[in-house]
Amino acid sequence: MMYAKLALRNVKRSAKDYAIYFATLSLTATLLCAFLSLGFSSDIIGMTENMSMLTSGILALSVLVALIASFVIRYAVRFMLGQRKREFATYEILGMELRSIQRLFLIENILIGAGAFLIGIVLGSGLSGLLAIFVKSIFHTPHNYSVYFSLKAVLVTMLLFALMYGSGLIQAAKIIRRKKIIELLYDEKKNEKVKDKSIIRLVVSGVCTILEITAGVLLLVNGLKIQTNVAMLFLGGGAGLLLLAVYSIYRNLPFLLIGSVHRKKNYLLHGERLFLMGQLKQRFNSVGKTLAVIATLLTVSLLTMFAGLTMGAGYEANMEAYYPYDFGVAVDAPLTKESFDDVISFVDTQSTVEDSLTYYLYSAGTYGVEALSISDYNHLRYILGLEPKTLRQDRFLIHCDTWIYMEPIKSALSESATIELAGYKLQSSSEEIFTEPMEQYQMAGTKGYVIVVPDEVASQLPAEKIRLVCKLKDGGTPALKNDARTNLNSGKWKPTVQPGMEIPEHATLGITVKAWGIANSLTGYTTISFCGLYLSIVFIILSCTILAFEQLSRMETNRKHFQVIYRLGVDRQQQKRLIVQELSGFFVLPLIVPSIFLLFATIGFHKFFGEAILQANLIPLNAGITLLIFLVVYSVYFCATYFIYSRTVTAESHNSH
Repeated sequence: MMYAKLALRNVKRSAKDYAIYFATLSLTATLLCAFLSLGFSSDIIGMTENMSMLTSGILALSVLVALIASFVIRYAVRFMLGQRKREFATYEILGMELRSIQRLFLIENILIGAGAFLIGIVLGSGLSGLLAIFVKSIFHTPHNYSVYFSLKAVLVTMLLFALMYGSGLIQAAKIIRRKKIIELLYDEKKNEKVKDKSIIRLVVSGVCTILEITAGVLLLVNGLKIQTNVAMLFLGGGAGLLLLAVYSIYRNLPFLLIGSVHRKKNYLLHGERLFLMGQLKQRFNSVGKTLAVIATLLTVSLLTMFAGLTMGAGYEANMEAYYPYDFGVAVDAPLTKESFDDVISFVDTQSTVEDSLTYYLYSAGTYGVEALSISDYNHLRYILGLEPKTLRQDRFLIHCDTWIYMEPIKSALSESATIELAGYKLQSSSEEIFTEPMEQYQMAGTKGYVIVVPDEVASQLPAEKIRLVCKLKDGGTPALKNDARTNLNSGKWKPTVQPGMEIPEHATLGITVKAWGIANSLTGYTTISFCGLYLSIVFIILSCTILAFEQLSRMETNRKHFQVIYRLGVDRQQQKRLIVQELSGFFVLPLIVPSIFLLFATIGFHKFFGEAILQANLIPLNAGITLLIFLVVYSVYFCATYFIYSRTVTAESHNSH
């Protein structure tokens, strides 16, 4: 009981030193509990037949999070021991046994861990309700906010929290047991030796980094073009080389920046810049490897969050365009329309068919795009609940539900608004472009847009592809997709070919069912989005924690430095300004290259995937959201570090006067 009271008093007295440590533990527990509660929620799991993917992904990442967090907690424990070494040395001098000191420190940490865990459970249960709203909104399911408390999630969180936190306490016990506390009084934090790198070494390292970036980009670009499983090797190798390049950059970048500044004597001799550069050089020299690891983690965090948010939001934006029809069959072969009568009859036995249309996609010859007849086009519009369009015999119109093609089409029309098909000259204008979702990568076109021509013109064009769409009374069921596929492949379906035409060697058949798409297709993307967000935020928090502890670990040494400059006439306001500049350099530097990589990732995503996303500017929007989330978390840790650091350093300098 005596140790418990003493431990509680010490925790209260050292609240400033424990603040960031406690906040990190609480946030980690919050995220673990929130995402696990979401993954175990029966409401969420029951939404689709394969939503268990989300649960499996969250469980796997939670184990990874606990593993990574355990290393950060062990790092933090060493920091806390360093902050308390004088106090523990005093206890030993006063006669307290080493085992008692060990027990005291462990009790303190158990109290902190228990408090952080309880706060994490409360906040996590509340946060899980917000995450559930987000998931349900993606699936267009009615939702209201409610706290998702899951006993299973709490127990798993407790287990993971105990494992990651216990590893830190075990290390603390070893340190105290193996090392006399009096030795900690003179035991400074072990960092890398301060040394300058030679120009030759920096040049060689720079060349290697350029080669790593070049090879990484080439592997990624080629991996995106490969359609087999080999693509994963290319993508994984490319990502690995780029992350290695980030690490290499940060092993050298601080030296290059500090070295270039030191050559500008006039700049250094102005104000307190010489002192500031000395502080930064000392920090960069002593934590070079740590800074490189943090920059690599931040790169992974930014890119993972950006990719997850973009893929999830992109697919959600495309849902209406991907599945506008209740049921559809696409065959890239010149079959007769009568071939689909049996298909319509089969679908009608599964779900009442209110309306159906069997139509052709006609070849537009040298224009490299399909054509639709105006009557078929208007029937599709009727099925989708859209107003019909009129078309004169000498006109054509364009339907394009893919925004990336809009400007090229308008540009082409401004140069020449006339086309010639089957001996007919047809004209159009930019006012005759329509953009309602019609699924123009399979059903109403295959290239993202289609030209619509009079029926008389269409009848003279080759009908190379055939499509069937149905409007169902009840919208159909997810099971209809597998049932229809089984029926078409069972051998009972006997399609016929148009006279004089032949089936291509590689004819494709596609089936779309809106109910199946809404129920299942979003699951994978939801899993990617949430797992990416989960992992990224945890990485950011842990990276910021290491940055904060690295800076705070220098408080005792820097307090003396600030006392010296205080006696030389640098007042407290100037000291605070120096601290802001020092922390900014230490916190901002690891963010530079990851931000550049995010910029190039945004450009790359736009180039390779932009045309497949039907919402304009969605990719840069999610890049902005990623950066905003990152900066909010980053700023909180920066402000907390500044508050603790400045109060300790400047207060001592002020009092020493």
